Amino acid sequence: MRMMGNRVPSIAAAAITVVVAPVVVAIPSAAANEKGAEIMAGCTNWTPHIRGVISGTAKVHSSYSGSSQVIATWKYGQLFRVDKRCVNSSGNLWWHSDCCTGVKGYIWNDYTKVAGT
Repeated sequence: MRMMGNRVPSIAAAAITVVVAPVVVAIPSAAANEKGAEIMAGCTNWTPHIRGVISGTAKVHSSYSGSSQVIATWKYGQLFRVDKRCVNSSGNLWWHSDCCTGVKGYIWNDYTKVAGT
């Protein structure tokens, strides 16, 4: 190596370091297709499974819209069974609870997770 004053350049200093950052993509709770969320709006039967509330409290609504009537409030950890998956005209995913809590209604996906995960 060639001396440069009192310094000797290192191989590490000459190497080019490539840093790859993860890509973060913001998406609504339910993805909309290229034709828009309105085309996808509606409910479909879903494989029944148990979900749990992951927020301090979560409102249960009479329909799959935040502006619909609140019929119950569930607390963190409340378990409920799902029978339908619903997407509203804003592209947000909601679950319909069909039994086991005494309340049949809709809860926003972002306040829930699959039980046991």
